[in-house]
Amino acid sequence: MLAPCALPEAFAQWNRKYRAPFGAGWWVRLLQSRHIGMFARPYGPGWLAWKYRTRLPAAVLRSIGPFGFQLNSASRSFEYPWAFSATPLGERGFKAVDLGAGASGFQFVLASAGVDVTSVDPLINPSESVEWRFSEGDFHRLNRAFGGKVRFVRDFLETAQLPAESCDRVYAVSVIEHIPEAPARKLMQEIARILKPGGYFVGTVDLFLDCHPFTNTKSNRYGTNVSVKDLVEASTLQLTTGERSELYGFDEFSAEALEARMDKYLVVDGVMTQCLVLRKELQH
Repeated sequence: MLAPCALPEAFAQWNRKYRAPFGAGWWVRLLQSRHIGMFARPYGPGWLAWKYRTRLPAAVLRSIGPFGFQLNSASRSFEYPWAFSATPLGERGFKAVDLGAGASGFQFVLASAGVDVTSVDPLINPSESVEWRFSEGDFHRLNRAFGGKVRFVRDFLETAQLPAESCDRVYAVSVIEHIPEAPARKLMQEIARILKPGGYFVGTVDLFLDCHPFTNTKSNRYGTNVSVKDLVEASTLQLTTGERSELYGFDEFSAEALEARMDKYLVVDGVMTQCLVLRKELQH
């Protein structure tokens, strides 16, 4: 399925509860103060607040909210509550893996709901000159502030060696489109390996309107339009949520048909949001 243009009221309530997807209003206003753009010069209070954001007192971090520490697209106002509610969360001992979470508050919200969360991210940072870099130390400071319940594994999932059939859910919110095609297929295979029978993969995948099949351009600076059909087939998991006509790569998908009804979908900065849930079949 593609995210609709109208945000469900239940999702709006979820965002208000967790201050998603940008953090508390006062924090957003501070980041935007005295300059245009969060990282523009001169070095005003907004820039300094962002640079040292994880080193603020824990009480201040909690006031900002779990989603105030990562640059987010407005599309996350749909993605986060959708991913949280796409499948029911289990009882005590329910385990989930959040892929490529970085500083995302989603992992901390899952943990606050009683989920045993493992965050797997290689944290490949840009150069020292880039001010939005996020380190393992930054993660642990946020984790402590929001309950200290998330286990962090600094690695790619394919090499993290998590136990087979050890988790009930794997979440990947706007991650896979940034991964080259061959590694993405291997990632999906590893997801299937670590899921328990009956477990689910819950994911969102960006659909770029400035790339093929909408234009002749193969990729942009954020990634490329990956075939969701290829990902599903590589995983061997069963598609349980997701309209094939709205997921790139399936035979039913038509760029022309989508463009004809573009007003029905959420489009943020030329990007639409594909949402899918895959299930690992129970063993007989």
